[in-house]
Amino acid sequence: MNKEDLTPFVATHPGEMIRDELKERGMTQKQLSVATGIKPSVLSETINGKRSVSLSVAVALEKAFGIPADVWKNLQTQYDLDAANIANRENQRETVAITIPVRDRNLLRELVRKFGWACVI
Repeated sequence: MNKEDLTPFVATHPGEMIRDELKERGMTQKQLSVATGIKPSVLSETINGKRSVSLSVAVALEKAFGIPADVWKNLQTQYDLDAANIANRENQRETVAITIPVRDRNLLRELVRKFGWACVI
């Protein structure tokens, strides 16, 4: 089994797990922020996948949720690996050269607009 076989279609950020824990416990982000001392902006960015789970956030989440800090750090590491493998897989897409007759320039423009194809005219 190779790495591509184990790479998910979409990487799951640990912030989604934090959001699930909040929902399951009936807590708000503000309550978690107060309980952990994590700045509301940092917590929001983490939950929304715009910021990684740092060691200090992982330790604070451990105290609040009782889920070990290493679990949060492992989730972040797995997310980072999955995101990198997905990006690598997408960069390895096959490139196919096509020839479009000059009379079909509108079709060519539409392909470039829709798919971001680069072309030489």
